[in-house]
Amino acid sequence: MKRRILSFVLITLITVSSCNYPETAPTEPILTQPLLDTPTASLPTSTPVPLETVFVDVVLPTGTATSTPSVTLASPREQPVNCRVGPDISYAINGALNLGSKAEVIGKNVDITWLYVRNPSNPSTNCWLSMDFIHVDGNVELLPVVGPPEIMVTDIQVRVEPEAMNVACNAFPQSVVVSAEITTNGPSIVMWLWESSAGKTSPQKQVLFEEGGTKTVQDYYQVDQVGDYSIQVKSIVPNISIGEANFKVVCTP
Repeated sequence: MKRRILSFVLITLITVSSCNYPETAPTEPILTQPLLDTPTASLPTSTPVPLETVFVDVVLPTGTATSTPSVTLASPREQPVNCRVGPDISYAINGALNLGSKAEVIGKNVDITWLYVRNPSNPSTNCWLSMDFIHVDGNVELLPVVGPPEIMVTDIQVRVEPEAMNVACNAFPQSVVVSAEITTNGPSIVMWLWESSAGKTSPQKQVLFEEGGTKTVQDYYQVDQVGDYSIQVKSIVPNISIGEANFKVVCTP
């Protein structure tokens, strides 16, 4: 009886042990689903949160409106006024502001005793008016300061007397008079000389201008023979300026 029971137990153990070893079978690769870039309907979607609208007052810069300044004008008080090259009565006159006329003011001197204007006699040039004799319509303080002009020789007119000479051929040398009208725009000492086409040159001479204007200077030129001549009068100081004239000399045997 005991032997039969033992046999049954052994058979049961063997049967149970065989059930614990699974059969080896080929395995297939597991395919993974590709990920989608777009959410599926099953995935929860976030609800946009409304943003609070904030209103900000922005002040844009605006330029200050400025009106174009009116033109400053000068007019004579009681009589015509000389318009000069520079801010002083020593400067030459190159225009006039007559009664009933006005001149545009474009500058002033340092102490505001003279105004720089467009020349009423020639608008392509400028000149100076004394504040003592004019009325000003406009703000003089806003005008720029203008310095006085350089004093210089502005013109030389030359003539030779006589312009033509006929003398006996044995009457040489002869002399002619060389005259020159020298004009400056202000007070100055003018250094000048003459040069001839025959190669002669005079010593330097000088003439004093107490104020701007024209002065006449003269000298003699000695002619040694017949011919056509030219002679130049040249200023050296305060600047170089030249005037020229021609003359002719003939002789009769």
